[in-house]
Amino acid sequence: MLLVDAASVVGGTLHLANGQISGAGTRLHRELGIDDTPDRHFDDVMRVTEGTANPDIVRLTVDHAATTLDWLERGGLVPLPGHPVTGEAPGRPMYTRRRYLWAEREGRAILDVVGRELAPEIARGLVRTQLDTRVTELLTDDSGAVVGVRAELGGGRGVAFRGRHVLLTTGGYASNMSMFRRLSGHPNYAGGSYPYSQGYGLDLAVSVGGFLRGRELYRTGFGSILENENHPARITGRLVTTPQTRPPWEIYVNLRGERFVAEDEPRTLGRERTLLRQPEVRYWIVFDQEILERAPPGVQGWTREQMLAAFESPPMFARAESLAALAARAGISPAGLERSVRDYNAALLAGTADPFGRVHRPCPIGRAPFYAIRHQGHSATSAAGVAVDRDLRVLRGDGGIVPNLYAAGEILGSGATIGNAFAAGMMLTPALTFGRLLGERLPLSRAAAASRASTGSR
Repeated sequence: MLLVDAASVVGGTLHLANGQISGAGTRLHRELGIDDTPDRHFDDVMRVTEGTANPDIVRLTVDHAATTLDWLERGGLVPLPGHPVTGEAPGRPMYTRRRYLWAEREGRAILDVVGRELAPEIARGLVRTQLDTRVTELLTDDSGAVVGVRAELGGGRGVAFRGRHVLLTTGGYASNMSMFRRLSGHPNYAGGSYPYSQGYGLDLAVSVGGFLRGRELYRTGFGSILENENHPARITGRLVTTPQTRPPWEIYVNLRGERFVAEDEPRTLGRERTLLRQPEVRYWIVFDQEILERAPPGVQGWTREQMLAAFESPPMFARAESLAALAARAGISPAGLERSVRDYNAALLAGTADPFGRVHRPCPIGRAPFYAIRHQGHSATSAAGVAVDRDLRVLRGDGGIVPNLYAAGEILGSGATIGNAFAAGMMLTPALTFGRLLGERLPLSRAAAASRASTGSR
C-alpha cells in the first residue's frame, strides 16, 4: 500500500485535534457496567442533529465505532479519568449514555497509537509513505475506472502511481478561503489551523464524475470577538452567551440594529441557527453604564478594567454618549438600534411580555455612556463533502459509482456526520472507523497479500 501525503509527516489534523471520540458497546463499557448499544448511539446522534446528519454514514459509524475504540485502547490509548462521559453541556442536547471520551494528550495520543501500528507495516514493506507529495490528478482507464494518481513531488517533479484502489482522505477545506466561501456561502472568518486543509480531494473526486453534498449544512457558533476585519482573523475573546451560565443583561442586535433572538434562548442550536440568518453572520452586544457596573463580567477571563481598556480599540468595541453615536461607531443602523432599545425598555417598564419572549430582563438600557461589542459567528468545519455510498465508494451524480475510488474522513464533509449541529465525537470517530474498515475490506495486491501471509501479520 502506498500512502501519499502533502505534509512532511503522517497524521493530518491529529497533530492539532482535541481527539474526541465516541462509541457504544466497547470493552470499556463492559468493564464499567455501562449498558449501551450502537442502536442507542444512532438514535442519539440523529436526535442531537435533529435528523440533519446522513443516516447511512451515521449507521456505518456507530456499528463499527466500538471496534475502533477497542483497537485504540489495545494500542495504548488511556482515556481521561471518569471517561467516557455523556458530554453534557448547557444548552446542548447530548448522549443518553456515557460514550464520549478523549485522552490527556488529545489528538496526539491517538496519533501515537497510529504511529505504533504503522511502523512495523512500513518496516515490513507492506506500507510505503510518499511525503511532501500532492496528488494533482486521478488517472482513469477508458471505462472511467480510477487506476492511479498523478502527483507532484516536493521539488515540483511530476510522478504517476498506479493501484487497484484509490482512497481519498485529504480532509476538509478550512484553509482554502475561496473554496470555503464558495461551498459555505460565508467567509471563513476565523480561519483554519491546518495548512493542508485545502480541499484538493474534493476537486479530484469531482474531476472524475463525483459530486458534493452538504453545502446547506454549514453551521456557525454563536460568535467570538475577532482581532480585526482582515479575515481570517485571530479570536481575542468571547462574551458568555450561554444563559444557563450567565443570564444576559445586554441585548443583541444585527447589522440593521434589530434584535433577532431572545437573548436568554436556552438552546444553543436555536441561537446559532438564528444567527446564521443575520447579515454577515454577526451581531453587536449592546449595554449601558448601569449594566457595565452591575452585571457579572461578560467576556470570559476578563475583568471590568480589561473590558474598559478594550473600548479604546475599535472597531470590535464601541462606546458613545448616545445610541445614535454608538451605532455610527459600530457601523450599524442608528434608527434600528434606537428603535430596538426603545421597544425593549418599553416592554420591560410596562411589565408586558418581551417581543422575543425573553424572560431575564434585569434593567432597561438608558444610562450613558453606551457600549457595543461585536461578535462574529464563524465555523472552520467543512460542511460539504464527497458523496459516497454505504461502502464508501464515491458516487456519481446519476447515482452510479466511480469504480475503484473511495473516500473517508473529513473529505466526506461534517454535514454527513454531524449535520448542522454538534454530535460529540462524530468528526474523528467516523474518520478513524472508515479508514480501518476500508483497510480490512479492500483486497490487497498479490505481492502484498503474499508478504502479509508470510509474515503472519494482520
